[in-house]
Amino acid sequence: MLQISGISKTFNTGTSNEVRALTDVSLDLVKGSFLVIIGTNGSGKSTLLNAVAGSFRVDSGSLDLAGQNITKWPEHQRAQLVGRVFQNPFSGTAPSMSIAENLALAARRGKRRGLEPALNLGVRSEFKDRVRALNMGLENRLDNPIGTLSGGQRQALTLLMASWLKPDLLLLDEHTAALDPKSAEQVIELTHDIITRDKLTTLMVTHSMQQAVDLGDRIVMMHKGRVIDDIHGSARERVKPEDLLKRFEELRRREQLGGSAGAFLREAKGTAELMAIFELIVGIDQHIDAREIKLIEAFASRWNLTLPDLTEGTIGETADILALRKCVTSYLQLAPPTEQATELLDALHQFVNADELVSEAEELVMDEVTGMIMGYVTQSGDQAGHEVVIVPQTDEQKERVASLLPGIEPLSMRGGNVYSVGRFYSAKYADVICDKYIALGLFTARIEV
Repeated sequence: MLQISGISKTFNTGTSNEVRALTDVSLDLVKGSFLVIIGTNGSGKSTLLNAVAGSFRVDSGSLDLAGQNITKWPEHQRAQLVGRVFQNPFSGTAPSMSIAENLALAARRGKRRGLEPALNLGVRSEFKDRVRALNMGLENRLDNPIGTLSGGQRQALTLLMASWLKPDLLLLDEHTAALDPKSAEQVIELTHDIITRDKLTTLMVTHSMQQAVDLGDRIVMMHKGRVIDDIHGSARERVKPEDLLKRFEELRRREQLGGSAGAFLREAKGTAELMAIFELIVGIDQHIDAREIKLIEAFASRWNLTLPDLTEGTIGETADILALRKCVTSYLQLAPPTEQATELLDALHQFVNADELVSEAEELVMDEVTGMIMGYVTQSGDQAGHEVVIVPQTDEQKERVASLLPGIEPLSMRGGNVYSVGRFYSAKYADVICDKYIALGLFTARIEV
C-alpha cells in the first residue's frame, strides 16, 4: 500500500543551520495496517509525515502509494489519496464556514466542482447522521460556524472530514496533543472506531506511549532521523507503555554519555580497566543478542575499546563475578572524576538492561557494582555493610582457604581466627558468596558491619 524507500532530507543545506532531518528511512505499510511513529523531539517523526504528505520534496529515495509513484507529486495532488489531521485543531477546516459547508468540501474532495447545489436535503441528511455518530451533540448545529466550536469538537469534525472518502492513507500528526485529557480521550475513541470500521491504512505520530500501544498494530521508534526500532508481530503484542518509556530513557542516557568521559577513557590511563569491566559484564549473560551487540559496539567505539568478537553469540560463560568487582575496584583506584564514574554506571546498566530478560546473576552483580560506584561518587569510601568471613574448623580447612584465597591473612574476631573474603554492598550478593564457600565445605557467615 505505502512504500517508503530510502528517503533522506536535509534542510538549509550548506549553511550554518543545516539540519539532516531524515536519513535513509524505509518503511512498508500493508493495506489496512495502523503504524504508530514515536520518538523524542527532533527525531524526524513529523518530518516523515510531511514527506509522505508532500509538504516538501525529499532529497533522495522514493514514495509509492496505492501502486503509484508519488515522489514528485505536489501536496494538492497527493491529497486525492491522503487524508490528514493536524496537531492544531484549527488547521484543516475553514473557521468562517458552517459545519455543513466544511463537510460538503470534504465530500467533494477530488471531484469536479460544478454549479449544482452542494447542500441539498439528501446531503444534509447524510451529514446529520454522520455527525450524530460523533456523540458530541453537533447534529443540530450544522449551520453554526465551525470556528465557534471547542478544540475537541473541531478535531472530531476534522477527523470525520479527513476520513470521509475512505482515503488510501490517513495521516494523524499528534492530533490529540493540543486537547484537554477528556477531549483527547473522545477523539482517540473516535479514531479507533473510524479506522476499524473503514479498515483505513493509517500512519500516526504521537508522544503518548499509551496511545501507541492501544492503537497501533506496529510501532516504529525514530531517533535523529532514523528508524531505530520496529516493533511488530509477537513483540508488538507483548510491549507495554513502560517498555517504550524505558527505551526513551536509554536514549536519553546514551545522549548524556558525551565528550568529557570519552576524553578521559581514550587516554591510556584506565583503558585496560574499562575494557576488562565491559568484557566481564557481557560475560555474565551467556547469550548475546543483536541488540546487545549494537549497544556494546557503540560504547566500544565511543571509548576506543577493543572488545572480543561477539558474533558467536556466547562469551565468557564462566565469567567470574568476583573478578568484575576487582576490575571496578582497580578502575576506581585511578581516581576518575565522579561525573565519569557515574556515566560508567549508566553504561553498565544499559548493557544489563539491553536484554528483555535480566537474569538473577545480572541483578546481583549490578546491585553490588552500583554500591561500589555510588560509594566512590558520594565519597563514602569503603562503607560496604556486609562482610563475608570463613571460620576454618580444622587444619585441613585452613589449607583449603589458603589454596582458594592465596595470600589471605587471618583476622582476630570474637576470640578466634577468621578469614575475610571481603566487604560487599549488596546483602544478596554477599549471601551468594557465602553459599559458594559453604558448598566447598567451609563454615562461612555474613556479618553486618
